[in-house]
Amino acid sequence: MAKGGIGIGVLLFSISASADQFDVVNYSTTAGLNYDDNVFRVPTGVDPLLVTGKPTKSDVIQTESIGINLDKKYANQEVTFKGTATYNKYNTFSNLDYTSTVYSAAWNGNLTSRLSAGIGDTRSQTLNTFTDIHVYTRNLTTADSPHVNADWWLASNWHLTFGASQTTTTASQSVINNQSSIAHEKDWGVKYAPADGSSIAFVSRVSQGESINTPLNYSLLVDTQNTEYQKEFDFNWVLSGKSVFSGNLINLDHQNQTFYQRDFSGIEGGLNYLYSFSDKSSLNISWSRSIGAWYDVSSTYSVTDTALFAPSWQISAKTMMHIAISRSKANYFGPIEPYQPARFDESQVQSVGIDWSPQRSVTLSTSFQSSLRYSNYQSYEYNDKSVSLSAQVSF
Repeated sequence: MAKGGIGIGVLLFSISASADQFDVVNYSTTAGLNYDDNVFRVPTGVDPLLVTGKPTKSDVIQTESIGINLDKKYANQEVTFKGTATYNKYNTFSNLDYTSTVYSAAWNGNLTSRLSAGIGDTRSQTLNTFTDIHVYTRNLTTADSPHVNADWWLASNWHLTFGASQTTTTASQSVINNQSSIAHEKDWGVKYAPADGSSIAFVSRVSQGESINTPLNYSLLVDTQNTEYQKEFDFNWVLSGKSVFSGNLINLDHQNQTFYQRDFSGIEGGLNYLYSFSDKSSLNISWSRSIGAWYDVSSTYSVTDTALFAPSWQISAKTMMHIAISRSKANYFGPIEPYQPARFDESQVQSVGIDWSPQRSVTLSTSFQSSLRYSNYQSYEYNDKSVSLSAQVSF
């Protein structure tokens, strides 16, 4: 994408265009501004000049994007493609400028009256957010994941499920906690799905991971190969026409090929409750626990618990307001050196946003977000506020 005002130009040119929800192909273009008062998540009291090389830690980021959404149904098959290319320009820290290309493509269909299958590919690209990885230069991570899945209807409401994927993660700068890697995953399970939309499932999953072009790190005991075994229970319970209760529970066992000191296991998952008061307002409440590897001398993995409260209101036919409040606690376990103090973090995030659609194909959005994290390791504390404005046109 050109680095000029192409996105804004297309946006203004296409205001008169109109998207139809029944079109096979729809396009969109978006232009936005985002002010972030602590781009590098510098701890309070630290001179930003020492970290960023400049006397400021804030910036204004301009974004321009174009997108395409294709959805073609024929007979018992469906082909979908959704992709977006976004150019991000930093006014102060221009070394962070980047263009991201994300997409998801899939074919799904019925092979027989009892067997359905799908094949697809997804790509995501994200910039290092600097919250935990303190490398203050551009580090773009790209993840490509081709996958296949199948569902075999056994009898009544019972199904057997199968899946396989390969995820290749490439970091523009390989650092200890953000390395390029490849993972092969296989899963199989059984699902009970009655006609009311509810379901329960049991899934067994194996993932084999390997670092790309990275040798063993004997000082920090960072392995190059690992295997993770997961047993998952998943459910979706339609309580009524207004409420849905869903969640999952995963028992995982992460094993390294060389450094057994870095092995870990535990329970992760979450619960989510969605209630619709009316056609104009709803409330989403959730709790989740995640477990992930983390490499330093004081920890091997982290356990993060997060609670979310997120109401939304349709203020008018053209205006929507949404609020999200979350609280998280992260504890780190498994030091490889004795007597190292265990790290723990507490985070809180509040955001409020308003979307206004003067026409069906035009959406203007604004949002404000405040983030704060406390930690017994001062280098991981930060306070951040951001404001964003965007305009999107679909045609």
